[in-house]
Amino acid sequence: MRTILLVDDERNVHYSFQRALGKAFRIISAYSGEEALEKLAAERPDLVLLDVKLPGIGGLETLQRIKAVARELPVVLLTAYGTTETAITAMKLGAYDYLLKPLDIAILEGLITNTLHLQDQAGRVEAVLLPDPSEETSLVGRSPVMQDLYKMIGRVATTDLTVLLSGESGTGKELVARAVHQHSVRGEGPWVALNCAAIPESLLESELFGHERGAFTGATERRLGRFGEASGGTLFLDEVGELPLAMQAKLLRALQEKEIRRLGGREPIPIDVRIIAATNKALDTAVARGEFREDLYYRLNVIHLHLPPLRTRREDIPLLAHHFLTRFSRELERPVGGLAPDTLDRLLEHPWPGNVRELENTIKQALLTCRSYLISPEDLRLEERPSTGEMPVPQRDPFEEGLEQLLLAHAGDAYRCVEGHLIRKALSMTRYNQVQAAHLLGITRNVLRHRMKQFGLL
Repeated sequence: MRTILLVDDERNVHYSFQRALGKAFRIISAYSGEEALEKLAAERPDLVLLDVKLPGIGGLETLQRIKAVARELPVVLLTAYGTTETAITAMKLGAYDYLLKPLDIAILEGLITNTLHLQDQAGRVEAVLLPDPSEETSLVGRSPVMQDLYKMIGRVATTDLTVLLSGESGTGKELVARAVHQHSVRGEGPWVALNCAAIPESLLESELFGHERGAFTGATERRLGRFGEASGGTLFLDEVGELPLAMQAKLLRALQEKEIRRLGGREPIPIDVRIIAATNKALDTAVARGEFREDLYYRLNVIHLHLPPLRTRREDIPLLAHHFLTRFSRELERPVGGLAPDTLDRLLEHPWPGNVRELENTIKQALLTCRSYLISPEDLRLEERPSTGEMPVPQRDPFEEGLEQLLLAHAGDAYRCVEGHLIRKALSMTRYNQVQAAHLLGITRNVLRHRMKQFGLL
């Protein structure tokens, strides 16, 4: 029987785990980080379940000490407080995964089984120990998709590989890029950003690679260029899909050769820069159309992180709204008690075509126009989509809308056929993540599991 070390300061948690998992696994209990390290020295468990909030040394320090003596031992962190920094730091320190309380025992048991199976297949968890980050990121969200994103940032930050960020405008691509930089070994180095769509084509080469004095009319002094300014740090190329083809070729050569040549210069200059690129365009489609170089696409797309639109993670809207309200209330010195319930309902109904940036601006504007203790729906200035003579309808996921229509229909063979197709499609799109699939379908996970059992999908 495989052994699990459970580290949590609450006895009822140990009792619950013994009842839920005691028949399948041998569970060793520890009630503090210090006790966990003693138990670890006495016997070697196959997996550790570790609470973040512990008396004495905290969960993250305990994780770091565990990894110092048992680098390959998988550790799953458990916490009721899923902050961005905790999630990113946990993955950087080598945590195998990170789960939020209250826990779904079925998901936890599946995670444990998969982890131990990977161990049997000689999979190893590589831990890279880095100091805690000194700067806070502004990423906010507790939704499963955001938790997965935090984990990926933690993993990506420990490498020096090129990262491509995709997602709609306003989803926070630059915030993610900054988080990767701040948590990387280059975090103490310079952070340099360039919006490729904002620079005229005639100035792009000089802006990127720099120029020597006298290289062209008006070049009265040498300029390092963004590559030179970012030496030892990170260069963020926003809207990289807008680069002209001629500049794409020069950027590709710089990345391949790891050197640049300034305008008017004769000697190549070595570069030491990590590239993080971002785009709101589908670059694979642009490649097919001949608008973006295929070789540059693969050079940039070493690690791909996709940022979801706000409408697909609506459970994060209240958290984001209160985050922006707290921040702007302090910055603008406009104390407000919070959001009225009707206001929150209005925010949840809005389609948010401008994503998080639109929500941020909406809260800031509402704070300035609010005349009472609570922000009311009348204080919101939400821009609707252009009218076509009909009332605007908030965007809804097609699966959620289709399933709702099916549930309202009469039962029958056609109903079951389409319902089964929708469930299979949602599970396929989420790689059988039941929590995400249930959210995509607009139903609870328990309902989804019941339907999966009916269709033989469990």
